[in-house]
Amino acid sequence: MNVALVIGHNERKKGAYSPYLGMSEFDFYNEVVKCINADVYRHDARIRGYSTRIRTTVGKLNQKEYDLVISLHFNASEDPRANGCETLYYFNSKKARDYASAFSELVQKRTGIKVRNGGLKALTQKRDRGFSMVYYPKAPTILIEPFFGSNSTDCRKIRGVERVAAIINEFIESYG
Repeated sequence: MNVALVIGHNERKKGAYSPYLGMSEFDFYNEVVKCINADVYRHDARIRGYSTRIRTTVGKLNQKEYDLVISLHFNASEDPRANGCETLYYFNSKKARDYASAFSELVQKRTGIKVRNGGLKALTQKRDRGFSMVYYPKAPTILIEPFFGSNSTDCRKIRGVERVAAIINEFIESYG
């Protein structure tokens, strides 16, 4: 399977911070991708505007033929009880839905982290958080949020960079 990984956020706006991991989404996934054999893309922080940054990254993605694109994130909340795995996808892509379901199930199986709200979140409108990242690539795309960085139990279950990399590698190998 030819897979592209997109690290969520960028070096200026690093996304959610996990006090339990001691790092942001951007920093966490920069470590994770070192353990995965796939093409890696990062959003260019010099480009102003979220939509423009996303479209620039997607333009690069769409120059190659990928079977799957995975946008790498983790969730966070002001409520430390918020927990679980969720995978977002464009509602009109059956392949993306199947990948999203398989990924969420694998996270639960390997970590015991519960699957939130069925584990899947279908994005239908431009105003939906993450919509641009799952809609514009030519390849089926999922936006993964395998755990809450703001939840101590999720972070303990995820056990850091190597465990997340192993889950992503297993997913790529199993569904490729």
